[in-house]
Amino acid sequence: MWRLRTTDGEWAVKVLNRSREAWWMSDYRIAAQIEQTAWARAVAMPRPIHPVHPAAPLLADISVDGAVHSVRLHEWCAGQMLADAEPDVLRWVGGTLAALHALPVGLDVADAVVYEPHEPREWRQWLADAPDDVPAGFLAAVRAHLPDIARAKEIVDEDRAEIRDRLTPVYTHRDVKPDNVLLTTAGPVLVDWDGAGLDFAEWEVVRAALAFSRDGDGWHRRRFDHVLRTYQAVSGRQVPAVRACFVGVLRQQLMAAAFLLFRALGHRPVTPAERTEAYGHARELLADLRASLRHLPEWTGWLPATAWH
Repeated sequence: MWRLRTTDGEWAVKVLNRSREAWWMSDYRIAAQIEQTAWARAVAMPRPIHPVHPAAPLLADISVDGAVHSVRLHEWCAGQMLADAEPDVLRWVGGTLAALHALPVGLDVADAVVYEPHEPREWRQWLADAPDDVPAGFLAAVRAHLPDIARAKEIVDEDRAEIRDRLTPVYTHRDVKPDNVLLTTAGPVLVDWDGAGLDFAEWEVVRAALAFSRDGDGWHRRRFDHVLRTYQAVSGRQVPAVRACFVGVLRQQLMAAAFLLFRALGHRPVTPAERTEAYGHARELLADLRASLRHLPEWTGWLPATAWH
């Protein structure tokens, strides 16, 4: 992302890392519809800019030296990244999540394409078929996490019925975390809407509560509770005290780690620098997956304490 200054104002310009495959455009159109609905309903966010010649909603294709780049703009927000999540910010997070989950997006949940985590046997095959230029140490590090991957996939499968019966599907931002919140003079704003889509309300709430409760010492229940209590008070939706609420955390980590492993193995069109970065990012995500599995019983025990009182 870069900053563009013109006589008409200042703008944030983002060049998307897009695929020319049909699935990418389908997912992007859903994300753009959610973003436009959120802006129309006064969610605190940067104003999205409609291009004069759109390739899709909010998207322009620009040709530079024979290469086509997909670009998005929004109004520049002068602000700073969160240094620490104070109680007022945590309450803002809970209230913003409640607003997101009430958006009249106008999309049918039954029409959504749901991507599933890969099976452990697929992970083993990817590692067995790794190109010769992949560092052996990286492959060994990923193999060490295969039991974590298998256990996480088991939990995802075990909790399917409870997810179906007790959780609430919504179209929403899907990535509410400190990195995507800017503190401005008018208050916090939520940025980076490219990944918006179908989620479960309870999954997004606990993911966000965990993200904003974490610091270098781990996760803090008091911060978690601030987000949950505000969300429940504003939305009127009680988050059930079941493990299934945290399955979204495991799914996200499994799927993101698989995507980065594909990058690291050279199976995605990325630069050499991006491929090298993927080695470290994949290992970080797998370490987070192991930590999530270890803390899952504790986190599930936090949910009853967030009940209304």
